[in-house]
Amino acid sequence: MKTINARAMMEGAILAALTAIMGIFYNVPVVGVITMFWSVPIVIVGYRNGFRVSLIAAFIAAVLVSLIVTPIVGIILFVTYAIPGAVMGYMMRKKFSPGITLIVCGAILTVTAALQLALSLELILGINVIEVIRDIDTAVSSYFSEIYNRTSDAAQIYVRLGISEADIKESLKKMDEMLQQFKLLLPASLIAGGIITSYFNFKMVKLILNRIGCKIEDINRFSMWSVDKKYKYVVLGITFVLLLITAKQVQFLYGFYTNLWMLLMMFYMVLGLSVMVYFIEKISEKYEIQKPVKTLIFIVLPILMLAILPYIGMFDIAANVRRLDRNIPGGAR
Repeated sequence: MKTINARAMMEGAILAALTAIMGIFYNVPVVGVITMFWSVPIVIVGYRNGFRVSLIAAFIAAVLVSLIVTPIVGIILFVTYAIPGAVMGYMMRKKFSPGITLIVCGAILTVTAALQLALSLELILGINVIEVIRDIDTAVSSYFSEIYNRTSDAAQIYVRLGISEADIKESLKKMDEMLQQFKLLLPASLIAGGIITSYFNFKMVKLILNRIGCKIEDINRFSMWSVDKKYKYVVLGITFVLLLITAKQVQFLYGFYTNLWMLLMMFYMVLGLSVMVYFIEKISEKYEIQKPVKTLIFIVLPILMLAILPYIGMFDIAANVRRLDRNIPGGAR
């Protein structure tokens, strides 16, 4: 069996301690968002010392969190972030392409986030994890019903304070509709969350490793993101089929195509934003726009054009407005 050298053990111990400190803030409002970067130290350990050391460091961190906070929090953090972090570190160490690394780790994070949801349901509702996995729809429905019931109980306080009962009922009705919609789109939310978390973890790890002298291959600049011409007809074809299914109102596929459509719209929105950033950069370079003004444009313009960003993305796939392909005259690369 291959032994772990002293340097690897020392690095693993230090980063395990740092990971545990981040995990302590899991239940703290607002600050708890830093736990989405819980796997960053694990990735760094994995990149520098290998897959096995990163898993050991994650396990030690989870044990420390379990002792300091509660065992369930330690288990949730380990289940959700340890394996994706160790895999990302391994793939970066083996020099897999950044795109493949993000897709694989995003997929793993989606699965582990679903397991985190199952563990959270056991923590909140006392439903056994096995029962949650067997009947996830009933468990999730119970979770959202619990949120609604607790909000209804809290609303009675406002009624006693003199707020109109009709207004309270209307607000509760809207909240119920919102919860039902969120329940429907939960699969898409988990997938999108996995990819986004994977992306930000990758960028954070790359920043840290570059600072200590490690050269990590980066993904393309955001303004250069595009769909390979081999796949653009597949994407457009899926879009057409989804529009057709929506028009025909195929009820038994409603949940599936609604989630797929949401993911597709998010994909088109990101692509549309990439197109916008590309042309802002080109115009800023051409007319020598000052950096503060350019930054302001970067912030304001996407907000103003948020509703049409997906359509810009669609048009870019269909017409290749940026001409990023080397084989097209006038291409940017």
